[in-house]
Amino acid sequence: MSEVCCFIGGKNRRGRGAVAVRVGSALAVAAAFLLPAPATHAQTFSALLDRAVGGDPTYLGVRTGVDVAYAKKRQAVGGLLPQVNGTANTNSNDRDYQTRASNQPSGKDRYNSNAYQVSLTQPLWRYANIVSLQQSWAIVEQASHQLAGAEMDLFVRLLNAWVELLAARDQGLFAVQQMNAAERNLETVRRGESLGTHSAPQLEEALAKRDQAVADALTAETDLQLKVAALELIVGPLRGFVTPFMRDDAKLSEMGLEKLELWLERAETNNPNMMAAAKALEAASDEVRKQSAGHQPTLDLVANYGKNSQQVGGFPGQAGYDIKTGSVGLQLNLPIFSGGTQSAKVDEAIAQQEKARQDLEAARRNALLATKQAWFTGQSARMRVHAATQGLKAAESILDVARRGIEKGLKTELDLMLAEQQWRAAVRDFRKARYELLLSNVRLKAAVGELTHADIAALDALFANREEPVSLRSAPKEEKAS
Repeated sequence: MSEVCCFIGGKNRRGRGAVAVRVGSALAVAAAFLLPAPATHAQTFSALLDRAVGGDPTYLGVRTGVDVAYAKKRQAVGGLLPQVNGTANTNSNDRDYQTRASNQPSGKDRYNSNAYQVSLTQPLWRYANIVSLQQSWAIVEQASHQLAGAEMDLFVRLLNAWVELLAARDQGLFAVQQMNAAERNLETVRRGESLGTHSAPQLEEALAKRDQAVADALTAETDLQLKVAALELIVGPLRGFVTPFMRDDAKLSEMGLEKLELWLERAETNNPNMMAAAKALEAASDEVRKQSAGHQPTLDLVANYGKNSQQVGGFPGQAGYDIKTGSVGLQLNLPIFSGGTQSAKVDEAIAQQEKARQDLEAARRNALLATKQAWFTGQSARMRVHAATQGLKAAESILDVARRGIEKGLKTELDLMLAEQQWRAAVRDFRKARYELLLSNVRLKAAVGELTHADIAALDALFANREEPVSLRSAPKEEKAS
């Protein structure tokens, strides 16, 4: 907060102090993210992931698909089990007798009749039901692979939003540093102009640089708020959220050191989206068999038991009765003609099977492309980390020289200010390169279906609540992937 307050205090004779105050007030909104209070604690990645798992609509929609798949499997199992139905009725009857024989009387009756029946049907041969059960297992496995892919996608989306927020926070720190430096430079030039050591054009240039630094700081603050909103889209509202800092001595594994061909082989074997597409093709093939079975006969074991009761007989003068009946037998159904409906269903299933085959090929190509993108991105990120590490070492040396020069009277405050700016820019670039390497590593593991809960714990170990002093005189060496 001290950096923001330092800027708010700046004024100039051209009446821009009000602008500075408004800018400082706007930046104070972002101070909770840029410069957290000592008592606050940054939220861990695993905690955010738990919130995302319980609240991300995309992931929850896929998880619901697993419940749907298991419900379909239970339906398929039920198609092979006995089907028992019961019926019952009771009726109030009003009957008027009009006989044609002269010796038979006519009359009217009011009576009650009731009946009940229990029927059992046990499928003995319904090939379509057998195929439906096999198809249901393929659908369950497809949904399970889709859920695994959704989990990895959620992991990657959350990590991407997470590191973008961290990068925006680092850019904000750099922008505040630049803004303060520009303000100090403006004050120096203003004093120099009053003493005659600086000219009016130099003052105008200092004012322009200060205004540009203000604009950059406001842009950084806006970008930071947008990155927070993007993270909230996944995990829900963030209240009192504090962005952590990646430990500068944290070691990142270099999975990209393995040959690309090995990663591509693993992607073709383990990519969850590709495995889900393979199960979708299997289910589509089963659908063809199931619809083709609609042309086949079915055989069922059928049993019935029932009772009919009536207060009077069926003809005038007859007494009432109770009739109990029971039967057991076989029922054969042979489809002969359905107007072409079943044949059309078979044609539809064949077309869906071909679509599923093309979807599988598309999933395979996408898996290979994602693997290649992550692998090559990791290669370039690794080089950027190396270059940023060297740049940070150089910036540290320059900053040390400037500090010692100030002590000995060989350097000016401007030299120190420029050295601090260069160091802060080097820190920003160093961290951004490491974010990119971390993200590419995670994307690579997701592409080959190897992201696990252990990776979440490993991510938490890379971050700290507070910004730690940066010193890379002996840069950390990246670990080789196991």
